[in-house]
This record gives sequence, structure tokens and C-alpha cells, in this order.
Amino acid sequence: MLLPNHGANPKQLIEALGKQMPYHFIDFSENTNPFGSPAAVTQLPIVDFTKAMTHYPDPHVTELTSKLAQKNDVSENKVLVGNGAAELIFLIANFFQRKRVAIVEPAFSEYLDACQAFECTVTSIVLPPPWQLDLNLVLSAICDIDVLFLCSPNNPTGVRYELADIIDLVDEAEKQGTYVVLDEAFYDFSEDGYGLHRLVNQFSNLLIVRSLTKMFAIAGIRLGYLLANADLIEELKKRQPTWSVNGIAQQVGLTLLKEVSFVQQTVLNIHQERRRVTRLLKDLDYFVSDSAVNFYLLAERDRRDTMPMLVFLLEKGIIARHTYNFNGLNGGYLRLAVKNSECNDQLVDALSAWRKQ
Repeated sequence: MLLPNHGANPKQLIEALGKQMPYHFIDFSENTNPFGSPAAVTQLPIVDFTKAMTHYPDPHVTELTSKLAQKNDVSENKVLVGNGAAELIFLIANFFQRKRVAIVEPAFSEYLDACQAFECTVTSIVLPPPWQLDLNLVLSAICDIDVLFLCSPNNPTGVRYELADIIDLVDEAEKQGTYVVLDEAFYDFSEDGYGLHRLVNQFSNLLIVRSLTKMFAIAGIRLGYLLANADLIEELKKRQPTWSVNGIAQQVGLTLLKEVSFVQQTVLNIHQERRRVTRLLKDLDYFVSDSAVNFYLLAERDRRDTMPMLVFLLEKGIIARHTYNFNGLNGGYLRLAVKNSECNDQLVDALSAWRKQ
């Protein structure tokens, strides 16, 4: 059985399980903004799209790079815009090809895929539940590697690591000559909304990966950016194809950076719903991870295999994200996105039915 390696692939998941596509389903495996894209994007004049489609895009992404630099309090030469965070991860792996890499896990599978594609030697540092950053464990590996991949807020657990721990880790890594790749694809879903972008001005060994596709529900557009020291950015640019970021993506990105109130309202709604759903699921005696963002892990108290539950939910029209390809989770959990209240209620009803069978 070959299950999809990512969420938001309901057709592939259903086919892999040998099931029929439900007439109606809710995709809880997709962890983009459940409230959709801001109106400023969906209502962009057709003339703007037409112009973006019919002209070659700016190969240097000049205007969007400038706006992102202002937003993150860094100089423009410390910003690289990419065709989604995935492209940036592969560019990083390309730069560090055949180097020694460690990945703090469970984590996004693209880190391993990218590093293996460029023949890196990869070591896993697996955190046990509740998945808080074990600083001593990670630091013990620093002297034996060239690059460390770290995801905070973490995908798939939703856990956010302590700021002080990350700073200590990056500081010690710099002393050891080790680079740290910090994936902050979901930082803007956290309640305080803080990211670690300013640390790029302090540490030359830090690379921060960001995504615009999650918060603004534009996964099909593909748009992300990297913050790092200027020399690293220049080296990575050499590896990026010309016109990697298309004209529509650049136009949309400039529009999205103005959507401050949209982000604030999304965060408020997400956290209200996550707290409510977490309470209801714990009342049903499920384990729920201590998430800080728009998704969480769910499991039985004994962490039994979740395949029967995954299939049961599918038959109820609920698509969950399996965790068989996450090192350290091994199918004992389901990852579920926070949706609107109506969808979340359907999920709770289905999980309540699972309890009663």
C-alpha cells in the first residue's frame, strides 16, 4: 500500500486504501487557511492577471523582495523569493550536497527527500512526545554535522519550540561551524505571531524558510521566501532557475503583504476553534498534541495503529493525514487541520461515533 507522502491528496489516499471516493468529504489533511484567500487576491482585476500572464516576470523579483525585506527588518540582499518553500529547501540541499545533515524529527518529509537527492549523509534526531526541543540531545550532534534542519512551529506536531532554546542552539551551532535551517512555514498562525527573522542579522549560520501559501490559502500559486546572510543568498540564487517565481505569484505576493487584518482575524478564529475542538476531543479520551498553530496530532491513549480509524473517518467523509512516513510517529497518530466550526463539529461527531462502535 503506497500512501501519499503529503496531505491534500484525498484522491490518491482513497485509491491507495482501495475505497470509493465519498460523494461529499472534508479534507482535514490540508493545513492551509480554512477560511480561504483574502478578497484582495480573489478579486484582483482580470487586467492584472492578464498582464502577469502575457509578460515575462521580473527575474530578480525586485519589488516583492524589497517589500519582504522591509517586513522582516533585513536588507534586500538577505532575501530570496522562491517557487514555494519546497523549492527553497531543494536549493539549500543543493548548496550543501554531500554534506553531513541532521534533521530534528518528526518533521516535514521534504527535508529528507531533498537531502537524499543531493547525496547528503542524513542523521535523524527523533524527539519523543510531547515533542519539546531537547536542547542537550540536539547539541550533542552539532559537532558531527554540517547542517541542521529544524521546524518550528513543527509540522506535523504543531508544537512550537522555546525562543531561548532556538537562540542557544543557533549560537552554539555557529561556534561549531554548523548551519541551521529553520522552517517557519507556519509561524504566522501562532497567537503571538513572532518569527525569528531578526536573528538573521545576528547569526551568519541561520537560514529561515517561510511560506506564503499556508496562511493565504494559495497553494496552487507556489510562493515562499528565504532569509539568510547575503553571501548564502547569492550562492543559492546561482542555483535557482531564471523566472522561478512567475508573474502572477509576484503580483499576488505584493497584494498579500498588505493583508495584516486578514492574518489577525484568521489567527483569532483558528485559536478559538482549536481550543474548543481540543476540549471536546479530550472529553472523548483522545490524546491531542499541544499545538500552537492550525493543525494538531490526534491519537488513542495507547498510541495504537490509526489505520482502522483513518478508514472509518474516510467512510464518514473525513480525510485525515496519516503519519506513517513521519519518523517517530509511525502511524500512531493522525494529523488533523483546524477548520471552521461546522466542519470541526462533523469531525467531532465522527470521532464520537468511532468511540461508540
